Amino acid sequence: MTETQRNLEPAVPVIWLLGKTGAGKTSLVRALTGAGEVGNGFEPGTRGAAVHDFPPQAAAVRFLDTRGLGETGYDATPDLEQAGKTAQAILAVIRLDDPVQAPVVAVLRDTSLPVLLVFTGADLVTETGAQVRARAHVTSMIGREFPSVTMALPADGLVVGIEALLDALDSFMPRAASILRRAEEARAFAKNRPLVLRYAAMAGASDVVPLTGLATVPAAQGAMLHALARKYDVELTPARMGLLASALGTGALVRMATGMALRQGAKLIPGFGQTLGAAAAAGTSFATTYALGRAASAWLHGLSRGAAPDSATLRSLYDQALKGAKHAAD
Repeated sequence: MTETQRNLEPAVPVIWLLGKTGAGKTSLVRALTGAGEVGNGFEPGTRGAAVHDFPPQAAAVRFLDTRGLGETGYDATPDLEQAGKTAQAILAVIRLDDPVQAPVVAVLRDTSLPVLLVFTGADLVTETGAQVRARAHVTSMIGREFPSVTMALPADGLVVGIEALLDALDSFMPRAASILRRAEEARAFAKNRPLVLRYAAMAGASDVVPLTGLATVPAAQGAMLHALARKYDVELTPARMGLLASALGTGALVRMATGMALRQGAKLIPGFGQTLGAAAAAGTSFATTYALGRAASAWLHGLSRGAAPDSATLRSLYDQALKGAKHAAD
């Protein structure tokens, strides 16, 4: 795909999910966006094509899920024609243990859209040779080479292959891939949010006593960063700590350090310091620790996948988390 073609990706890209009933299309959408985070509707002009908007309130990516091909009594022709006009790319979802793919193959032979073959059921067909033969069988039927990924999408268990799918999608739908990557990172943070909240609460509670917070708050933040790094299976070396500090920007770090010094001074004011000053210090230490954890989580998530987010993204996450935590503390 040329750079011009990449720039033509619309503000709300449409991805066509093509496959037979039971291939795993709905499971794939849930894996990419998170269960309960997609809206359902029907594409105008079709009889059986469900639309999944992500996020449902203000779509940034739209999945067009045509009805399972090969169903008895279902003439897919009108729906396929409409989908071909609407979508910018096809994710052809094919089960490794289902060799009968004639209805899907017929569409892929004629389409001019970019195609990614998504082979599902890697948790069911575990032998490498069998997977290779299944993929080769489909490619031989199509008569064309398309990029492909192999995935496991168990109802309960570890989803495998999301990162490979996003890498492949990035080559022809970069905006959609970027949006879905952020969704993946947000889900990862949701799992680690209790840990961040715990350390933020520790930092806030330790910053009530005058001057104590100068030592206890940075200690709580450092412990939080190492705990998060273990969650993402990343070794948090001094060099990497420096990279995180650089990515957050000196402005944020200076504001954090200056604010800490001012809070300690305020707590020394007789009367005010022991009441409002201490409460304000505790609330601010909670908020800054939480914001640091939110940004660090995104950075570690990206680092664990070989592509840490840029500084602008990290600073935005930090600022948003800081604002939200301060609001919650008020």
